[in-house]
Amino acid sequence: MSSSTSPDAPHITDLSSIEPENFKFRNTEFLKSEAHHYDNPQNKAFIEQRKDIWRVRNGDLRRVLKEFPTDLPLPEQCALWMHAVVGYHFFEDANHRTAIALLRRLLRDNGISPGEWPTERVREIRDESHEVRQEIPRVQLDTLYEKDELYHVWYQFFTDVLPEECR
Repeated sequence: MSSSTSPDAPHITDLSSIEPENFKFRNTEFLKSEAHHYDNPQNKAFIEQRKDIWRVRNGDLRRVLKEFPTDLPLPEQCALWMHAVVGYHFFEDANHRTAIALLRRLLRDNGISPGEWPTERVREIRDESHEVRQEIPRVQLDTLYEKDELYHVWYQFFTDVLPEECR
């Protein structure tokens, strides 16, 4: 489902600004935030939740970075990034927020303006993504970048919200 993008259209080619610790730090910031709810279904103490975040294997997060497809059009790259991070579900909560925050950083670090992503539209797509994720087989490390139903949810989102010159 490749889009007909111009060869000059921007895409993410450099992921060197992101390390595994960036995922953990960002997710920890969401855990600490009083402005955003962080799920705690097992009623763990804050310190235990924080330890769970930092126990995520760096090698697994490195795989997300190492296997990222740098040769695809930007909407596909963005959808696949979300598929990998949200689908694998590295953290107890805030996987969507973490994935979006790091994706926006990657875009900026690659000289790409992400444009505006309306908050309500992001909430809607997050909810749809949650639903689809429950219906598909669990994303594994060897299926991080597959184009399944979860990918298609995010692909549609990015073809809608990315600036015209990025599609």
